[in-house]
Amino acid sequence: MENGDEDVHTKIENYLTNNFGEVGKKIHTGKSRNDQVLTDMKLFEKDNLLQIEKQIIELSKIFKDFSDKYKTIPMPGYTHMQKAMPTTVGMWAKSFVESFWDDLIIVNNAIKLIDKSPLGSAAGYGVNLPLDKKYTAKLLGFSGIQDNPNYCQNSKGKMDLLVIGALHNVMLTINKFVSDVLLFTTFEFEFFDVDKKLCTGSSIMPQKKNVDVAELLKAKTHKVLGNFVQVAGIVSNLISGYNRDFQETKKPIIESLEIVLSSLKATKLLINGLTPNVAKLKAAMTEEIYATQKALDLVAKGISFRDAYKLIKK
Repeated sequence: MENGDEDVHTKIENYLTNNFGEVGKKIHTGKSRNDQVLTDMKLFEKDNLLQIEKQIIELSKIFKDFSDKYKTIPMPGYTHMQKAMPTTVGMWAKSFVESFWDDLIIVNNAIKLIDKSPLGSAAGYGVNLPLDKKYTAKLLGFSGIQDNPNYCQNSKGKMDLLVIGALHNVMLTINKFVSDVLLFTTFEFEFFDVDKKLCTGSSIMPQKKNVDVAELLKAKTHKVLGNFVQVAGIVSNLISGYNRDFQETKKPIIESLEIVLSSLKATKLLINGLTPNVAKLKAAMTEEIYATQKALDLVAKGISFRDAYKLIKK
């Protein structure tokens, strides 16, 4: 930017005018900064969400391979933070595969809804020129257009929240995984070992082996949630049309996209650096977690479930 350039759009206009003459002055025809910024943000969000989709697909495949590799290794299942029923490392890992698949659907739906060009809506009320909005949408790679000029501006808050909400769902999957890793790698559990390259030590305690990456990923989930709440607050109670309040939504959106993209890459490192501690897992398979199985064995022999429940409970 230089003195005299009002914004990036005037910068582009001045460049074209200086290099190509009078035709450069026509670039702003039928446009407002309002619909230009909307278009810019939609293209930016779409590009980043497509990258995030690619990372989710790659990560779900890694979790699937992990699940297949360790599918028969026993592992205690927990409810209420207490041992409950037997499961396997494979089942545990596969749960994240399905979760990521759901996240893909949510992200894809967000892409479909933002993949409409608002260009030509100008300041939110259109212009009295025969603009070919479908043609410009096609040139920009959009799948369609937003038809109502007023809704182009009114939808901004909804679309921003849609995008961050989809991103938060991805982080919820990551958060569940890293929370498990943090618990199951403690000295009290030792169900898994983590590659030393992914751990940090302590400046005072020589024995410490901290899985900091998992802690940071957990914190990042709440940053994205905070951004969702922030944007929800900003866009609430605004009248129809453009409001300058929208300027404050850009930072939390951009930050959330960056967080999720980097978090998916960090999660990939963590799952690749995780190894089940088979001896500890087998030792944790204590008798009480087979109680339900024993009750169901009695049911299979014809005893009512309630009587079987009481018998095993005794």
